[in-house]
Amino acid sequence: MTTPSRRRVLRRAAAVAGGGFFAAAGVGHAVARQARIDPDALSRLRGALAGRLVVPDDDGYAAARRVFYWNPRTETLPTAIVRCASEDDVARAVEFARRHDLEIAVRAGGHAHLGWGGSNGLVIDLAPLAWITVDPLRRVVHAGAGALGGAIARAAAAAGLVPVLGQCPGVGATGVILGGGLGWLAGSFGACCDSLLGARLVTADSRTVTVDGGRAPDLLWGLRGAGANFGVTTSFTARLHPLGRVLGGDIHYAVADARAVLRGFRALMESAPDSLQATLNLTPGPRGLFVSLCQSGDEAAAERTLHMLRTIARPTREAVRWQPYADLAEKAAATNPGDAPAPAWRAIETVYRDSIDDEIIGIIVDQLGRATPDTILGLSHFMHGAVCRVEPTATAFPHRRAHSVHLRLATTWSDPRHSDERFAQGEEWRRLLRPAADERIYANYQTYVAPAGAAAVFGDNHARLVALKTIHDPDNTFRRNANVAPARG
Repeated sequence: MTTPSRRRVLRRAAAVAGGGFFAAAGVGHAVARQARIDPDALSRLRGALAGRLVVPDDDGYAAARRVFYWNPRTETLPTAIVRCASEDDVARAVEFARRHDLEIAVRAGGHAHLGWGGSNGLVIDLAPLAWITVDPLRRVVHAGAGALGGAIARAAAAAGLVPVLGQCPGVGATGVILGGGLGWLAGSFGACCDSLLGARLVTADSRTVTVDGGRAPDLLWGLRGAGANFGVTTSFTARLHPLGRVLGGDIHYAVADARAVLRGFRALMESAPDSLQATLNLTPGPRGLFVSLCQSGDEAAAERTLHMLRTIARPTREAVRWQPYADLAEKAAATNPGDAPAPAWRAIETVYRDSIDDEIIGIIVDQLGRATPDTILGLSHFMHGAVCRVEPTATAFPHRRAHSVHLRLATTWSDPRHSDERFAQGEEWRRLLRPAADERIYANYQTYVAPAGAAAVFGDNHARLVALKTIHDPDNTFRRNANVAPARG
């Protein structure tokens, strides 16, 4: 896509502001006028950084401002982007934003579904802080906040260990952990945040603190699921786990078998052992339907899984093999297969449901028949095993109900004439599938705001989080996230 001039971006933002895919739910973030900052102040900030300051007139600004879920309703025009090369850079960026009353966005991988890694204020880009150190004797990893999930899996594999992270190698590990974190190993080892042991944090007043179970246990509890609310995490320490080879890959089916595959997938996962996790993706195009799986443990159990998958409908193709976990962790996500040019825009809608009933299956089948060719419908994070055996109040991440699941619709496009159609498709998906009551949202998969606000994200943990937020960020400096508002005196 040709990079538009700033004037064109502002015109287009004005045309779309106030409605659509995200804005209809109260989360819209139209491109707005940039703040006017004294050039001398920017020059002083630039000179103080070990990293790089990027402003609108700089080469590379257009690329630096993009996040993964970039579309005409999430794009922003940051006043400045600080690409942090040190913890001190983060502290200077936070102090600069506070002094100049700039909204702060924090990102590493930039995969937040609502584009929270972008802002019209100051973007703190942690991607350069990508160092990784593995301690094989203690079975822990120390990593900078910019380290990606795939890179950590590779580093851990050299010691015969695995991290508990998400299912996409390009997603920032820190963001996944701070939002709770669900992935291939949730059944075996719990949520990603359950393995978090400590972190370094730059707070709203630009102090740097160490958070762990001994020095700040309440704050560590909050970081395990609501962490973006309390500061900028610059590094973390997490537990690693021993794991042998896993059976991983995809089994494909014909689109005509969608209803049978959905029912079979439900039956498979409702009786799944801890060692199995799987996702189901449905596309109207040549990729068809495909179950992606990861199973560890003995081969007999894995063969039983394969038998079930081969009998729910006749597979059209199989690409499954025993492999090191790191190989599977490097596999591109279904919504980003990596075998085609990057699209101009991406959008996603998600809904969290307690179970998959026949009515939901009927809606998904109907929506598949209406979907645009580049749409992927999916069922992710089927909850079972170790993640469900942790009490919902043990960490800030509360969503641990067995058999609950995330439903998603992801789409890409490059022709601006298709934007309205893509947004309408997502909004219809959300309208049809949202639960009528007891609505819950997983922070890392949030695409809209429920009437209950952050209470829908954090459930019974919300009140405790409000108290923590009021102590550590009373002015709500860090609000581009699944935001817990501080109490007002």
